[in-house]
Amino acid sequence: MPKRLILPDVEELHRLFRYDRETGKLYWKISTTNRIKVGDEAGSPHSQGYLRVKIQSKKYFIHRIIYKMCHKVEPPTYLDHINQIKTDNRLENLREIDNGHNVRRSKNGKGVDIQTGRKKKYRAKFSFNGKEHFLGRFYTYEEARQKVVDFENENGVMRD
Repeated sequence: MPKRLILPDVEELHRLFRYDRETGKLYWKISTTNRIKVGDEAGSPHSQGYLRVKIQSKKYFIHRIIYKMCHKVEPPTYLDHINQIKTDNRLENLREIDNGHNVRRSKNGKGVDIQTGRKKKYRAKFSFNGKEHFLGRFYTYEEARQKVVDFENENGVMRD
């Protein structure tokens, strides 16, 4: 299980930030450095695509701060962006998921990879109930992806 930093308490987060529920954006309420001005949007891009912010020399993901500000509890270990847009931090776009679902959603996608060889083909595969299911090779990404979606639907796998 990944180690998560414990966020500052809810009161401190509300002292530092204003959350706009409509846009999902976080704004500074106080100036903590010369570069930060009151009213500035909080956060800078992380290499994984999420927004994060520095508080007292520690870096935190903004979606985790928002979860704690709104729910008044520490966020769960796995917090997912439902629409898979990592900068869309509207509360209704954030949800708790389990590790298995997190792994399936984070694997570049979609259960499709390029099979190398004389003819490039797309291989559709899916891990489910501890087994790797080979679903076939296809000439287009769209065909391979559809095969994965069909497999998920037939087996009741939660995708979104």
